[in-house]
Amino acid sequence: MDARKIVLDSIREATEAIEGLGSNNSPMMASRAIHINVLVRQVPGPEARFLKTVYNDIGAEAAISHQAYFEENGAVTDMIVMGTIYQHREVRRILTDNPKIHPLLEAIETVVENSPESRE
Repeated sequence: MDARKIVLDSIREATEAIEGLGSNNSPMMASRAIHINVLVRQVPGPEARFLKTVYNDIGAEAAISHQAYFEENGAVTDMIVMGTIYQHREVRRILTDNPKIHPLLEAIETVVENSPESRE
């Protein structure tokens, strides 16, 4: 047995690696192999906390300021949402009908879907 780190820089690379193993369902698994961090600026505290909760609920992460986390009145924060392509898409699916969060989701989706890593 041997174990080593591999780097997969795109969905295309991940798909090829997974298919090389003889595995099925490689496109879906490939979206889980590529991690993307997105910086979102000037997010109102309540929306940042809510989005952080949803990212955490699906096994991803979001970093927000101390002030936003502890619900200081009027807090506005920059945040970094961290997850796989699949996780970013899943958050969007879960929150698609939430009009208050919709502008944040659109901004994150634009970054994720236009990143070179997302290209097949």
